[in-house]
Amino acid sequence: MVNGSEQITQADVELVPLLDPLYTDDAAVELTIQDARKARVFLDQKQWNLNWREADVLFQSPRTNQSFEGSTVARANVSRFTVAKHTNSLVPAMKTGIFYEMPPFLIRPRPATSQRTARAKTALYGALLDDAKFEDTSELALESMTTFGTVIVKAGWRKDVSIKKVRAPKAAPVKMKLPFGGELMVHTKESNEIAVRPTEIVEEGLTYEMCELGSVLVDPTWKTPNALHTGAKYIVHVSYPTYTDLDKLREQAVFDEDGKQVGGYDIPDEEELKAFFFTHEQNAGAPSQVQLNLGGQNYSIHHAQNDEEPGSAAPTERPIQMLERWDATYVYAVLVPDGGDRGVLIRKEEHDLPFLPFFSANFWNIPNAGWGIGTGRLAGSDQRIEKGVVDALLDLLSAICNPMYARARGANVPTQQIRQRLGGIVDVDTGPGQSVRDAFGVIEQVKIPSEIFPTLQMAAQSAQSTTGADEAFTQGSLPPRGGSSAARTATGAGGIIAANAGKIQGPVGHFVKGILLPLIQLLEHFVKSKMSLEKIREILGRELGDAFQLDAQNFYESEDRFECLAGAHLAAKKAMAQALPLMVQIFENMPLIQQLNATGYVVDVRLLLEMFMEVSEWKDARELIRQMTPQEEQKWKANNPGLQKLQAQTAAIGARHQAKSAEIDQQNEADLAKQMLGKASDEAALWDERKWDREAIEKSEFAPA
Repeated sequence: MVNGSEQITQADVELVPLLDPLYTDDAAVELTIQDARKARVFLDQKQWNLNWREADVLFQSPRTNQSFEGSTVARANVSRFTVAKHTNSLVPAMKTGIFYEMPPFLIRPRPATSQRTARAKTALYGALLDDAKFEDTSELALESMTTFGTVIVKAGWRKDVSIKKVRAPKAAPVKMKLPFGGELMVHTKESNEIAVRPTEIVEEGLTYEMCELGSVLVDPTWKTPNALHTGAKYIVHVSYPTYTDLDKLREQAVFDEDGKQVGGYDIPDEEELKAFFFTHEQNAGAPSQVQLNLGGQNYSIHHAQNDEEPGSAAPTERPIQMLERWDATYVYAVLVPDGGDRGVLIRKEEHDLPFLPFFSANFWNIPNAGWGIGTGRLAGSDQRIEKGVVDALLDLLSAICNPMYARARGANVPTQQIRQRLGGIVDVDTGPGQSVRDAFGVIEQVKIPSEIFPTLQMAAQSAQSTTGADEAFTQGSLPPRGGSSAARTATGAGGIIAANAGKIQGPVGHFVKGILLPLIQLLEHFVKSKMSLEKIREILGRELGDAFQLDAQNFYESEDRFECLAGAHLAAKKAMAQALPLMVQIFENMPLIQQLNATGYVVDVRLLLEMFMEVSEWKDARELIRQMTPQEEQKWKANNPGLQKLQAQTAAIGARHQAKSAEIDQQNEADLAKQMLGKASDEAALWDERKWDREAIEKSEFAPA
């Protein structure tokens, strides 16, 4: 335990060239606790200017019980959901603009990167984003950004080892080859029985979470909107892990080749950690005032229980406060058991991330500030006007439907209040020369001012024009009569739609610039530095097929640019779909194809078909275009007229070649026989000559005795 309120001395700081200062272990605890305190005080003071609690209340628009003065008659109190309506109209439009295609980014490969590598990156990063539930979490982030004005998300990398029960047949079915080709699969008793095997599974991938307002304490000098990851000097993330959470963090430790821990969390062993949670009835510590106002303690509206409060009676589920401080070089994690000034250092690491793993996006930017403005503040005043006018109108209507009465003093009339009822009779005694109305009558009824309805319409139009949630082109409902006639023509409607889309492009661009693209860059860093090549090939095989071959050298050396077809390119997909028929007509031009072939190029028809599938949003390209099975290839060859003609020509050429070869062989045999006969005749003639010579010598006078 270290007292975090102690002053940091000169001996506690080591200046490292080109890096942030390095602090000792005790000084790291003191720095983390004191920076968290400074950032929390600043944020708690500024929450009232940013109207976060007010936006939260306006979004849910709770009802309160009010009555007229001096009576128990309830006043009108109708909930109006202007802020919620605009938020729920803008978020789907922005989400569609960002996620009209998955993955929601485009890789622009540099000259050194092959197109095959770019395709592999797109498939790999898209699969990792899906595993991290990027789209679902981003939808929550867009809702928070639109309502409160700013959202902060956090990214990280996980590597979990778990034991799962894998169910599989005990044996594979028997395959038998048929006499005329093909195989017959025969199931056996073992192949029909299921065996359950505990298997150790290693899972690694991206983590992506939305941080609640007040849980991320940012450097008070931060003033770069949509650039939290590069604009803040430090960030302190306040969380409340339990025993189970801390036990899982132990698995995230990083070790070198010698088995020495060089990164991750330094969590005590299981018995020591368990003893701490069972023996300490610690208070987790109060969070920031922002979290208290936006959390479960605000009983006028509904929220889940705050994280610092135990949600279970289990001692291992008791939360404990943890402060995690990030700067450009180091990350410190401190456990604060009682939520006070004393803490324990459990992580001190020099991270190698290119920037801080926290990202932010604003709905509307504020000059010289990192935080932004949302619909809660933009449309909040109009919602109050609308609610106040509607409640007053209902009170007037109630007064008209339930009028007040007047009676003459001293007249013989009822002295107590009598409720009106259908068919009711009230007895009244009148004086000489008086009528009933002279003693008892209805007070003149109030009239509804004609200015009420224009005021309501003005408030609604003001909110729509401010937030961009147009009633016709964003909310999907027809406006009342009396509006502009510009939408009655195609040109006018197109202009209004374009202008309305332009308002949405601002927040969409902020989300893309502040969250989406930096997250992809961080994901590429995580993949290249932490993910094993075996796991990369496994995911690519699952996404692109087992036949896909990855050029690992080019993959790790490539540095690419990432873009998103959102913001100003919301209609890019429509333009792509319109351009595809023109591309097909161009590629059907035979002179063009011949010219490409002459220069060594060819049109990839399969890639062209994949482009059609991508634009049409069909996801079955792998099953639609695949390799032939041996049986299909054999049948294709048998039914292909061109191939049959080619085979017949080949057979004819082979027959002619065989006949020619036989003729040549016969000629060679004849020549050989002729040569052999000639040689035999020559040998016989020589033998006769030698015989004659011997006979002549024997008959001569020189013959030996």
